[in-house]
Amino acid sequence: MKVQKNLSRRKFLRLAGSGATLAAVSAACTPAATVAPTAAKPAATSAPAVIAKPFAGKELTVFAGNHHDTNVRDLWIPLFQEKTGAKVTYTSIGGGDADAKYAVFLASQDGSQDVMYSWETFTAKFGRGLFEDLSAFKPALLSQLNPTPVKALTFLGKLYGIPFDSNMAIFMWNSELYEKAGLDPNKPPENWTQFADYSKKLTKDGNFGTLFTLGDPNSSFFTFISIYNSTGGSLLSDDQKKIFVDTPEGLQAMEAFYNGVVKDKWIDPAGLTINSSIEQGKVFRGGKIGHYFAFPNHYTLAQDATQSQIVGKGRTGIIPGLKLRSASSNGFEGYSMNRFSKNKELAMAWLEFTVSPEVQKLVAMKWGRPPALAATFNDAEVKSSSPQFAAVSEQVKYPAARYGSPFYFDVGTAFNDHMNTLLKGNGTPKQACEKIQADAQKAIDAYWAKVGG
Repeated sequence: MKVQKNLSRRKFLRLAGSGATLAAVSAACTPAATVAPTAAKPAATSAPAVIAKPFAGKELTVFAGNHHDTNVRDLWIPLFQEKTGAKVTYTSIGGGDADAKYAVFLASQDGSQDVMYSWETFTAKFGRGLFEDLSAFKPALLSQLNPTPVKALTFLGKLYGIPFDSNMAIFMWNSELYEKAGLDPNKPPENWTQFADYSKKLTKDGNFGTLFTLGDPNSSFFTFISIYNSTGGSLLSDDQKKIFVDTPEGLQAMEAFYNGVVKDKWIDPAGLTINSSIEQGKVFRGGKIGHYFAFPNHYTLAQDATQSQIVGKGRTGIIPGLKLRSASSNGFEGYSMNRFSKNKELAMAWLEFTVSPEVQKLVAMKWGRPPALAATFNDAEVKSSSPQFAAVSEQVKYPAARYGSPFYFDVGTAFNDHMNTLLKGNGTPKQACEKIQADAQKAIDAYWAKVGG
């Protein structure tokens, strides 16, 4: 077993350049290989020796969200194949469909996909049944990752995925629209009151001040969290058995949102049918809203003339808060190993690869996401190409909980149903909080009753 482990480390570090390795897990999951006799030293006149690629002739299956296509499929996979010799079969699915698909994988103990894209809720919901527990392995590179996304992919003390980014929402505004509205483009709002005031001034000529997404359970829950987190409250108990929506903090967040949509009408109601931050970003890049809570890669997209009408006009800062100066919610993503995979050594090589310096630089410069590897933030090229990361470095000082849980989507359904009813002019913020509290707590209780927690 020890010989196999050492061979895997040397081969992968030499050929894939991944730095430190997670490959210890593969030694625990695969039998030791027979070591071939040492070949005779070639004569001086021989052709240079060709170093065999460590996984030549093997195949890795990668299952991802389709928002990974442009980067993972088109950039990472060719590089991984070149370095390792492995063939990669890539499959992607709409992010909203992944939850149901993973449930099928778990129920059938399907090992056909070796590695699977993951985020906080997936590691909480599927980690114990579908994903390999990586918590026993302490690679040097893991200690070099930002701890917050590592924690997000850890559930009840077990690490079920390796994050490749430190993604969280920041604030983004259109400097040209600020100027047209009589606002200083160098002074973004510093609290929710200013945010509302600026938004009212930006709402004119058929445009709105801002837009939030509420088109499905995930987007509605995320939208509420991103506002709620700046109240200083905590939405879930530490043991994840109680939710706190019908509280002063919950009501403060709900009233702020209600006023923007229904009362003062500076939040675009089109967001009630939009379920993706990708679509939200397109509205901003079309010059239709003045500012919004954006993921950092939206800055990169705003500088691309092939898909943006506001090149050079996007600015970034931290989100204005209700009670705290700021808060956010995270969009950390990573990859997990399928515990039913028959190909765990190669799967581990992929996980290492995603957090290698080379790939982390691609995450930052090509994808525009904050990298998971802390040292990448200090790379000179990254600093030059990704000025939005300065806002990320400030935003991380404030709360950014996502409240990922096994019942995340059930709780999200309660938010989606009752927030949409409220924002269509039916009921009061207090009534919405009461109804969400009741339905969400019922879903939480049902989960724990089922699993015996």
